Amino acid sequence: MTTPKAKGAAKERAVANYLWEKGCAVLRGCSSGGGVRKRFVPDIVALCWGKVLVLELKYRAKRAPIRIDREKLEGMLEFARRSGGKAYILVKFGREPWRAVEVSDPADGFTVNGDVYDAAIDLDKLLLSLSSRPFF
Repeated sequence: MTTPKAKGAAKERAVANYLWEKGCAVLRGCSSGGGVRKRFVPDIVALCWGKVLVLELKYRAKRAPIRIDREKLEGMLEFARRSGGKAYILVKFGREPWRAVEVSDPADGFTVNGDVYDAAIDLDKLLLSLSSRPFF
């Protein structure tokens, strides 16, 4: 049986490979989700046509609310500030596409539910908005 951590790592690798195929330079966080670091490490950092994307991935087989705590959001925003990039939570429910929710304010945390997911930008559309050239 596959553990949730292994499933999450497989999703991260799949997204990293996808971004690479689309022309981005990609780094996957080394201990992502490990909880043993002194500073925040995002799941994926993608450099796409001069833009830096700081990505935290969340996957659920079924549509259920996903809670992201304030500390994680603060870490994402600080990493994005230091790198000159933007922080996004990439969310996927089941077989639906990956969608990006931009992180702007940590407040008291954030919950991604079906309505937030539906209003979020599709990953391909986000990439297209960053690129002035068609994908290969």
